[in-house]
Amino acid sequence: MSYRQTYRKTIRIPYSGTVSYSYGPSQSGGSGTAHYSGTAVEEVEVDIEVDTVPFDRSVATCNNHVDALTTSVIATETAQVASIKAKAKQIGDTVVEGFFKTIRFDISNQIVELQKRVEALLLDMHESQKKLTALRQQMERDYHRKAQQYATIFNDLNKELDNRVHALDQPVFVTAANMYAAEDRFMESDMLNIVALSGKENTLLDAQIGTAIAKTHAQKALHEANGFLSKKLATEITLTHCKLNDNSERTFYTPVCFASMTNDHNVQYSKIFMNDMLPEDRKRMLTDKAEAAKLPEMTDEEKENVSVYFQDMLNETTPANEHEQRVKKLIAKLYSL
Repeated sequence: MSYRQTYRKTIRIPYSGTVSYSYGPSQSGGSGTAHYSGTAVEEVEVDIEVDTVPFDRSVATCNNHVDALTTSVIATETAQVASIKAKAKQIGDTVVEGFFKTIRFDISNQIVELQKRVEALLLDMHESQKKLTALRQQMERDYHRKAQQYATIFNDLNKELDNRVHALDQPVFVTAANMYAAEDRFMESDMLNIVALSGKENTLLDAQIGTAIAKTHAQKALHEANGFLSKKLATEITLTHCKLNDNSERTFYTPVCFASMTNDHNVQYSKIFMNDMLPEDRKRMLTDKAEAAKLPEMTDEEKENVSVYFQDMLNETTPANEHEQRVKKLIAKLYSL
């Protein structure tokens, strides 16, 4: 769109210079030089009219071209994106198909290789089975032949031994034959009923004795069960007394064992045994105190009491086998060192 603009400005131009002058003869005539300076002021007004119609027309034309270019770029980009997507899908399908083809080919090769190997192993196992079967049959034949030979030898030995024993102890065998004959006569007589009655009474007596033994065992089991229940009740009562059902502040005590020992090189060292539930600061404090403490030497009376207690405890143990007996002897030997 065309427009008009008016510009106003005051222009100031300084000036200066020198001029020579002369004048005609007179009483004081002559020549000279005069200096001059000053500022020229002028008000300038300029009217400017700007015609923008051609520019606007060019801008409209350019805008139409830009819109057409934008449409072309969008269409090109859409086509490019579709092409890239199609190519990517094609490349992905090709890669996946090639990968699976390679895997299938590799698996097929492995299957063929393993199949050939399995067939070879089966043939080898079949041949080995044949050899083992033949060897087993040969061993069975050898065993039966040897067994038959040894059975014949032992039968001959038994017969010979039987003949010699009968020859050496002929009176004994005669007496035994007479006893067997008398026993047969006894079994055929009326005394058999008496023997049966006696057996019945003995069986009844055995049954009564077995019942008494069973009752004794049952009474013992009941006594042990009663003792177990009594101990369980006492334990529950103790636990009930030991449990704390409130949250009041209390002081708890735990045993701590401090030992001073001497190793094989005659070097003395200390060791402390404490409960794992103690806090770490308490453990460090007890360890520091134990390392700084020195146990007094045991008196003869204390040593004798410890020896008596140890011997009593050692004598109360009853070894069940030879190994436990050796362990007991070794413990006594180590204590005496």
